[in-house]
Amino acid sequence: MTDDERRHIKLGFSIWASGAHPAGWRLPEASAYGTFDPDFLRGTAQAAECGLLDFYFIGDRVVGLPSSQYTSPNEVLRPEALTLASFIAAVTSRIGIVTTVNTTYADPYTVARATAQLDHLSKGRIAWNIVTGKNEEAAGNFGRESHWDASKRYVWASEFVEITRGLWDSWEDDALVAEKETAQFIDEDKVHRLNYRGTFFSVNGPLNIARPPQGHVPILHAGSSEESHEFGAKYADVRFIMLQDTEQAKKYYRDTKARLAKYGRSAHQPFVAGLPVFVAETAAEAKAKFREVQNLTFGETRLGRLSESFGVDLAGYRADTPVSDVAEFAALTGRPALVLDRAREAYGTDSPTLREVALYLQRTGGMQSAVGDAKQVADYIQEQFEERTVDGFIIFPPYLPGSLEAFVDLVVPELQRRGLFRTEYGAERTFREFFGLKKPDNQFAVQRLARATA
Repeated sequence: MTDDERRHIKLGFSIWASGAHPAGWRLPEASAYGTFDPDFLRGTAQAAECGLLDFYFIGDRVVGLPSSQYTSPNEVLRPEALTLASFIAAVTSRIGIVTTVNTTYADPYTVARATAQLDHLSKGRIAWNIVTGKNEEAAGNFGRESHWDASKRYVWASEFVEITRGLWDSWEDDALVAEKETAQFIDEDKVHRLNYRGTFFSVNGPLNIARPPQGHVPILHAGSSEESHEFGAKYADVRFIMLQDTEQAKKYYRDTKARLAKYGRSAHQPFVAGLPVFVAETAAEAKAKFREVQNLTFGETRLGRLSESFGVDLAGYRADTPVSDVAEFAALTGRPALVLDRAREAYGTDSPTLREVALYLQRTGGMQSAVGDAKQVADYIQEQFEERTVDGFIIFPPYLPGSLEAFVDLVVPELQRRGLFRTEYGAERTFREFFGLKKPDNQFAVQRLARATA
């Protein structure tokens, strides 16, 4: 992404059908059934497209964990991402669509075929978010005795990407000739066997789907491990991160981009960050909604994690104690002070209770949530964009419906007034074009041309 292409913030929306907040679905206006409700899902996609967003992001997991219903209901029910991507492609026409595949528990031929078909059906609007999985329980769903460690998962994922890209290239762009007078359907010289032989996979090819309109479906990747950083530097077209504080994020941004040169890649790799947003006509309304959702969190709030994270002994304090009554909090510095300030800002009070701060830490890990009116949310987005911690955001809706529509109706116009976001979809038609990503050359066409000119 060049500086000229970067003049506008990139914005996506992540579908959490029961809300990104585990208690969001408990609001009277929220839905708990969105995972399998076509009208609900269509509404979210069309609202995101009405807001001129760059992409609709579909996460995925390959486990269902009933025991997580109180802490992570989205780990109990989650729409299958490839299927949902096809549905979203059919009910929209401009917005990009990111679909997630867990490579640890998938097959590259199947994924190459499905994503190529999706790219054709969407006219080049598909991108692929690669995850390798964190849930050990997934292994038992796929006949494995254990979930592999990160090192093995990323070696597997690297082979997976190499094969998938090779299969996408197994058809050159002009291989389908459809010459009716001569009955020639394809140019056989332009359809190639891959004949991949690796540590984990043996794949012949060719694919039986023509090359995707984008050449290679763009790849997104997130992760904090060393293996993830290297994998992202080698293969990802867009990086997906979660922001900590501004200085740490800037360091991560610079460090990750510096790794790209090792793989002969340009430093123009876009970064997008997940951002929970509570926005309303007034800041007071937004903060009241934040407090309402937080207070719907199920279960007793224990102060042990807060005590450990802040380095303050809270034994003997009641959960409803205002933080102003804890003398040690006045001396907090560094990360604990930052988290406390963020909690104060989100709740709209200088002295939230210990329970409220503990809930904030529990729900966000201390990371930023944007809570306020349109100007305040836009201020935060603009600050992070201009500080080059990120190139854009994926909006995490705490509950649905309602929070996405509020972002589209309130924040998008504010960003447009500041000249930071498009006022209409332009000439860009594919996900690559939205992000200024070049269409890759076909590896087999390059080899054939080299032989012809040798």
